[in-house]
Amino acid sequence: VVELIRTLCVDTSRPLIITAKNTDALVGELTRARARGKRIVALISDLSHEARDAYVGIDNRAAGQTAAYLVGSVIGDRPAGVAVLLGDHAFRCHEDREIGFRTALRAEFPRIALIDEAMGEDNEKKTQRAVTSLLRSNPALSAIYNVAGGNNGLARALEIHNRSNDICIVGHEANAVTSPWLKNGVFDFTLAARPQLIFEAAVSNALNPAATNTILDFSVFTHFNLPSWSMEPVLLDRQPRP
Repeated sequence: VVELIRTLCVDTSRPLIITAKNTDALVGELTRARARGKRIVALISDLSHEARDAYVGIDNRAAGQTAAYLVGSVIGDRPAGVAVLLGDHAFRCHEDREIGFRTALRAEFPRIALIDEAMGEDNEKKTQRAVTSLLRSNPALSAIYNVAGGNNGLARALEIHNRSNDICIVGHEANAVTSPWLKNGVFDFTLAARPQLIFEAAVSNALNPAATNTILDFSVFTHFNLPSWSMEPVLLDRQPRP
């Protein structure tokens, strides 16, 4: 990834929109590119402030707090154990969502304990294995908050272990992967912003040197209110620059 970014940063006249892990090597490369005049926009997952000019995406800390509120509202005022499913801590969006979730549970639902976490690396097979291990280790688990991807793997693990109907599942994204699982009741909630709006905001921000962070609204979706765009491809109105 760093080698690719180094190549893309040779031409400093073209802005770079990037979604990547916030590693030291990547931050260093982007920081040096910015010093040469390259405009960097972090998309969906933020980067260290010195590595980008602006961030475009949702408030991920607030998303985690919202997930905690949903879980707490479903479980109610009783002792329960819940878990977080991560992709990778190096993605700032995953880290921020987890922090928001932990903070809100502790403040608003003290009887609900975050008892475990699993790492799926945004991969279906790895996520399925991680959730399988999670369920075996915590048979009384009441909820899982998936801050990452790999949703098909999560759903399959629940089905295989006959836990599709008794665990509250909160995830991210409303698309061709998550929508069917919401419709059949395996997932309860998903948090999402319309992808087209995110991408168009990123392009607009990249082309405007004066633009700063753009935080977009997100919504809570269930099988009752899935948006029409959740099954559509993302089409940008703006033509890409040659």
